[in-house]
Formats: sequence, C-alpha cells, structure tokens
Amino acid sequence: MINIFNRNCVFCHLDDNKIILQNDGAKAFFDIHPMAKGHLLVVPKQHFVTWFDIHQDIQIQMIELLNQAKTKLDQEFHPQGYQIFSHVGRVAGQRIGHAHIHLVPVY
Repeated sequence: MINIFNRNCVFCHLDDNKIILQNDGAKAFFDIHPMAKGHLLVVPKQHFVTWFDIHQDIQIQMIELLNQAKTKLDQEFHPQGYQIFSHVGRVAGQRIGHAHIHLVPVY
C-alpha cells in the first residue's frame, strides 16, 4: 500500500532538522525511544506501511543508507555490534504504520 505522503503519519511529517542522513529514497534519524545510544531508524521518504510494500529500488536505497548509518555510528559511538530489524504488522510489534528499519548499536 502506497501513498506518496500521509498527512497523519509522524514519519511523513518529521522535522528536517531531525534527519541525520538521507538519499533520494530514504532518510535516517534517531529513535525517540532508543533501545541503546545511537539507535537509528531508516525509513522510506514515500509512505509505505511495511517493508514488503516498498518498491525494490527504494529498498535498495534504504539498505545503502543503512550502511552509511552504520559507518556514522561506528565513528561516533564505537559499538561492539548491531541489531537490525523491522516489525511487519501490528501482531509483530509494528506501532507506526510507516515502514522502517531499526539499526540498534550494541555495547
């Protein structure tokens, strides 16, 4: 399911000053309820509900941004490892109806 922009979506209305990294298809920003210092979210700029709704070319841009975010977190926070995950559907723990990938540093 796609809408270019959803007026009720918190990720569609994110303040530009909160964006840490971005490319043509995706943006990354710190989670407001972080599991660990440096916890980032990578989201498509267009409104898609889950990972499996996203067009493959935008998924690739999200993965490219995820790799850039990992490099940034390595330099700033020096974690020992990472968790990468995406909740797909409310039953799986998805609380925001806009697809996103969590990049969580582990210390």
